[in-house]
Amino acid sequence: MKKLFSLFICALCATCIFMYPSCKKIYHSTLPTPSNFRLLGFTKIITHNIIIPFSAKPVVTESYSFGYDDNNRLSQVLMSSNDSNLKKLGLLDLRMTYDYSGGTVNRTIYNLKQANVAERDTFQLNANNQLVSCSFPWETHTFTYNGNLLASQTDSYRDSGTVVSASTYFTSDNLDLLQEYFNGNLTATFPDSGIRPDITPAFPDRDSIITLPLSVTWASIVPKTTGIDTTFVYHTANALSDGLSGYGEYMVKVTAVDPYGIFVRPVYFPAGLNSTKFFQIYDFLPNRTGDYLQLESFKTYGVNVFQNQHMIKQISTAYDTTFVNYDIDAQSKVTQTHVLLKDKMGNLTTIEYKLIYDTN
Repeated sequence: MKKLFSLFICALCATCIFMYPSCKKIYHSTLPTPSNFRLLGFTKIITHNIIIPFSAKPVVTESYSFGYDDNNRLSQVLMSSNDSNLKKLGLLDLRMTYDYSGGTVNRTIYNLKQANVAERDTFQLNANNQLVSCSFPWETHTFTYNGNLLASQTDSYRDSGTVVSASTYFTSDNLDLLQEYFNGNLTATFPDSGIRPDITPAFPDRDSIITLPLSVTWASIVPKTTGIDTTFVYHTANALSDGLSGYGEYMVKVTAVDPYGIFVRPVYFPAGLNSTKFFQIYDFLPNRTGDYLQLESFKTYGVNVFQNQHMIKQISTAYDTTFVNYDIDAQSKVTQTHVLLKDKMGNLTTIEYKLIYDTN
């Protein structure tokens, strides 16, 4: 879910599946981990093999260590990485602090190399300590629950006022997530002022009032075997909003211009949403720290959004599949989480999490 640490899911041909430790078995006890163990940190090793569009990528290693307050809540995350994309942004070494005030969690991300604040985020928790909203500088996510399990999620991305949003809905079976549904609808809302393209000494201010109707363009950015293709949908909007139906999988850019040539600020909705996502679980493994979904949720928000009764085994859509297995020690702790992500173009990503614990 998240920007600085976004995982761009890709993968390789099925004939290369031997690269993934698919024959690994889940070792030792299948009982829940004793409550006196807590996650002290993990190392995450990401290996990409991108076929379409071809892109040579190095192995990325990320390391996380966790600190806790007197109430055993996550209070600090130290993160380091060799990711070249983060290096360009000067974000290879970070310190994240979590400050709690009632149901509000304020997360501050410090750039340790440059000794400055890189980002401020705000999370809201309900009375059950469940995450109900999270606000990042350019995106917002909200959640509803049916008991402990997710019922719906709304994702909104913005750029200086323009917002594009989508909602998904979850079903469950016997206290485990079963399916996530998306109806293919994106909704864009525009501010009442936009950008004048010409700048002259007489008009140094580019902000100008938007006049209806708007000519709206939805551009879907689609990877092809020959590179990148873009398909367009054109609408006329008689309000400061518009919708796109039938969206699926690929990144979309939304732009609009009024009759006087004033442009709204464009916004992107990232790739990844599919009409149906299926969750499969290990029905003999009660959930515990180290579950694939739980790891990413905890290190970002400080809480686990995904409260499955059992551990995730596989996540499948029409476009990609995620396979997960675990090494569990004699104390019922997950010591390693192994992930393989494959997409329909034959791209492959493997992720290895190596976990360490302490006792509280």
